[in-house]
Amino acid sequence: MRVKSLAGVVLVILAYCLGSLEAAERLTVVNWLDGKAYFFRGNQYIRFDIARDRADPGYPKPIDERNWPGVPFESFDSLINWGNGKAYIFHNHEYVRFDIARNRADPGYPKPIDHENWHGVPFKKFDAIVNWGNGKVYIVHEDQYVRFDVATERTDPGYPKPINDGTWKGVPFESFDAIVNWGNGKAYIFKGNQYVRFDIGNDRTDAGYPKFVEQENWKGVRF
Repeated sequence: MRVKSLAGVVLVILAYCLGSLEAAERLTVVNWLDGKAYFFRGNQYIRFDIARDRADPGYPKPIDERNWPGVPFESFDSLINWGNGKAYIFHNHEYVRFDIARNRADPGYPKPIDHENWHGVPFKKFDAIVNWGNGKVYIVHEDQYVRFDVATERTDPGYPKPINDGTWKGVPFESFDAIVNWGNGKAYIFKGNQYVRFDIGNDRTDAGYPKFVEQENWKGVRF
């Protein structure tokens, strides 16, 4: 009986370690809405110049107090620019609100990801999140997602929904590591070492995808 209990503990620890390793390898991307995008993996990040279509010199840099003042996390699960001068940064079951102009986290954070702070969202963890630019935000956890209304600050009726070809046409992934609205009518959806370009107006993936996340497609994005 003791051996079985010990084996169970080992399995739990192993599962936790594998989950942490997977989270550390996941790519997270956000459009900062100033001509720059940020790519995150593990405890590092890269600033990407959208117009030049390449990473800025001097990166990657560490995620730490010097570069992200007031943010208590050493890695980020997901980020979103809310479009009002604030960004939200998520890690495990907590999040902080980040003031973009002041370049630091607002006082009173981190807060828990729960129904009180995110009305109608059934997830305790956000794997990916994106501002669709039309007053809606999409939040992803594992193989499900919700649509969140910015004005009413609550989830739209009828959610969560499954991630499949019926809801995300042409996307071959059953879950997302990251989604980023590029600001030109296109969004990029990442999973593992692949990504697709999604046409927001046509509500479907562009032809010729998925492609690999590599130097040819994302110049200078190297961790």
